[in-house]
Amino acid sequence: MPDREECADEHPGHQRVVCQPGRGDDVANLLLEILGESLQHDGCETIRIVRDQDDPDHVAGFTQWTERRNFEDYLAWRTERGFTGTFEEMLTRPFVIHYYDIAYFGEGIAARQSIQP
Repeated sequence: MPDREECADEHPGHQRVVCQPGRGDDVANLLLEILGESLQHDGCETIRIVRDQDDPDHVAGFTQWTERRNFEDYLAWRTERGFTGTFEEMLTRPFVIHYYDIAYFGEGIAARQSIQP
């Protein structure tokens, strides 16, 4: 289990989007389509795309970047290529970005039981 010091250089982020009614599939598919390219961007460690089980028009991304500036550079790169405009046309409001510092990370019993030697 990583302690606070081991997590100090990780920069998780959360991006939340609210799609126009019925556009959740379009947004999720667009994000999945560009995923390979995104994972190759400098500083990208992990990307997780999720959808609200009760409202599929709410889509979120959980990302991990080596440094915050890597994600900011990535967003600028996507915007320069016109992606942001296309993406935002499918939303009811601009997407929201949050950056976090990890205060604690631990695995529960179910995660530890699933690991086989």
